[in-house]
Parts: sequence; C-alpha cells; structure tokens
Amino acid sequence: MKFLPPILLMLATAGCANIPELEGSETAALRKAPYPKLIALDPALGPPTDPVSEAAEVEEDLTTRSEALAKKAEALQNVEIE
Repeated sequence: MKFLPPILLMLATAGCANIPELEGSETAALRKAPYPKLIALDPALGPPTDPVSEAAEVEEDLTTRSEALAKKAEALQNVEIE
C-alpha cells in the first residue's frame, strides 16, 4: 500500500507530457513517395531450422564448454601454493 501514492503521482505526471502532433510534420516529398515494395517473409528469412538438431548442437557445445571449465577448475585446485 505504501507504493500506491508514488505510482499514482507518476501516472498523474505522465498525463502532463507534451506530445507533439504528427500531422503535417512530413515533407511534401515524403507524402509523394511511393509505398515501399512488400516482400514475402519466407524467402527473406530462409529455410526454417530444425529445433531438434539445433538443440543437439547447443547441448553439444554446452557439454564441451562444461568439460573444459571442469578441467580448468581441477587444474586450479591442484596448483601448489608456495
């Protein structure tokens, strides 16, 4: 309940923001510009990836990294301090 007054104050001050109107802000050249050509997303994004093989690759990478970190940790624990 103690957070309610600050939240209400923030909401009240947010309502006082001066947001500029967008009508009339574009130039004549922009208004006359042709609409951009739309393309299909399927060719643009490429072939979909197989989630099972993707997960296997990620798991293999994480396993390799984990083993390397375990070797480093073991080497650090076996260091003799003089």
